[in-house]
Amino acid sequence: MAIEVITKFITLSTVRSLVYVYNDSDALVDPTAVYITLTDPAGTKKVDASNIVVTGKTATGTFEHYYNTPSDAVVGQWLGEAMVVDGSGGTAKTTIANYSFTLI
Repeated sequence: MAIEVITKFITLSTVRSLVYVYNDSDALVDPTAVYITLTDPAGTKKVDASNIVVTGKTATGTFEHYYNTPSDAVVGQWLGEAMVVDGSGGTAKTTIANYSFTLI
């Protein structure tokens, strides 16, 4: 399973994370769960493992998450993690993609 994550600034205060999930044949697929975590430069988790597989689905294998930064958000390099889980129990397959973006 492969993950591609793209971040876009929708406005000065909104960050959009796009997560694309591919199977081993490079086809977009729907996993069991897609978790997003965002951590500010001070090390504080602002979004902690939010499951976006239902609320963020825009098409098969395509998921989005919007984060509205508060006016007092810490500027600098933010860290993001998209964790995709396919299946359950001992046979579940987990894939993680790390990404970052800069708030100025």
